Amino acid sequence: MADVSWTNENEGALLERKSSNRLKFVIGGIIMIAAIAFLMINAMSGNTQLYKTVDEFYAEQPRLVGRDLRVSGWVLGDSIQYTQIDATTSRLEFDIVDNYENPGQRLHVVAMNEPMPDLLQDKAQALIEGQGNAEGVFMVNTGGLMLKCPTRYEEMDPSGHPDGVSVDG
Repeated sequence: MADVSWTNENEGALLERKSSNRLKFVIGGIIMIAAIAFLMINAMSGNTQLYKTVDEFYAEQPRLVGRDLRVSGWVLGDSIQYTQIDATTSRLEFDIVDNYENPGQRLHVVAMNEPMPDLLQDKAQALIEGQGNAEGVFMVNTGGLMLKCPTRYEEMDPSGHPDGVSVDG
């Protein structure tokens, strides 16, 4: 019988090709992980909305100008102005403060093409969504004006409950 032996002349080339494929796989994985991380960070930063008070808005105004945010405060009734400019355009303006009893800084709010809300009155609590500018004017997004009636949540006198039902737990 003949003596048969197997020899591989290109053994070094096979090892080179194997490490080259592994390097390509690692680089591709790193690129995919970086792309996913970029997309996640971009999506989270674009959809976040900050919630601020009037004083916090003014304290951080240079950083917040042009950013989409929510601001809460109490409506000053003497500042409410509603102007119907033409058949399709209206302008609603009012000021809000953090503390109604001691109004410090006022934030001037402008809502374009919003109907005059029935609940917009003196001492109403407002939550507005929109963007502030460097002059301290806050432009409300469409549908971004939410109000809470100041009298709706007053505590009821137990003696005034209908049908004599006790309001005590």
